Amino acid sequence: MNSHALELNRVSKRFDSLRQQLVDHPLYNAIHNKEHLKIFMEHHVFAVWDFMSLIKAAQKLIAPTTIPWVPSTNPRYVNFINLLVAEEESGSMYSNNASLYPLSHFERYLEAMKEVGANTYTISRFIGMTRNRGLDAAFTIPHIPNSAKHFMTFTFGVIQSNQPHLIIAVLALAREDLVPQLFRSIQQNMKIDQIEAPNLVAYLDRHIQLDEQEHAPIAKQLLQELCVGSRIKQTESIEVAEEALLVRLEFWNSIYQLLCK
Repeated sequence: MNSHALELNRVSKRFDSLRQQLVDHPLYNAIHNKEHLKIFMEHHVFAVWDFMSLIKAAQKLIAPTTIPWVPSTNPRYVNFINLLVAEEESGSMYSNNASLYPLSHFERYLEAMKEVGANTYTISRFIGMTRNRGLDAAFTIPHIPNSAKHFMTFTFGVIQSNQPHLIIAVLALAREDLVPQLFRSIQQNMKIDQIEAPNLVAYLDRHIQLDEQEHAPIAKQLLQELCVGSRIKQTESIEVAEEALLVRLEFWNSIYQLLCK
């Protein structure tokens, strides 16, 4: 493998600082009760949703649907993207500590919101508007938190670049590699009751396990290969990952300020 790609492992001081700020964010300790948890989930659900578009964009570029079909030049990464999408879009997970059935992780999160009494009206209306009239129209509906709107706008800006290395950089460095530590912090500091919120606990557990052990390592290796021989792509990848962390940090800050009122 070209030595340029290996430098991605070192990222940057700014990246490390932003990442650590997210892992240690005071938001997690600020969620003291179910009302706080509801507010957090009513914001965070938009990030859960836009992740699906991020991975579908990656799938479109790395494992595109072509008729007639031809073999991929890198079947390993086609396998990774397709398995990732299959797990996120239709994976099975325990619901109410009992039944198993296929459902997207986004829909599992909606179930978790309902079981703690969080309001799902805004996100459901947003999804309906996106389905029927498109994303631009969906962004105009009232009551979408501004911080969530800003977070999604960044994600879709990266998607619309149509650049595989940028999309995978955000996926690998600012989502899959970050989520396990974020979710551990949420679990440890929010003291979530498994009996009271089984779907939320299962959602967090599932992502910690999958992202840390499977998704993050392969996503980072894919990013390295996309940047082989190109310092420009390498620099762009680190920069877009830094911006993704910064947008997440601003998102977290906004929720934290709301909880501290």
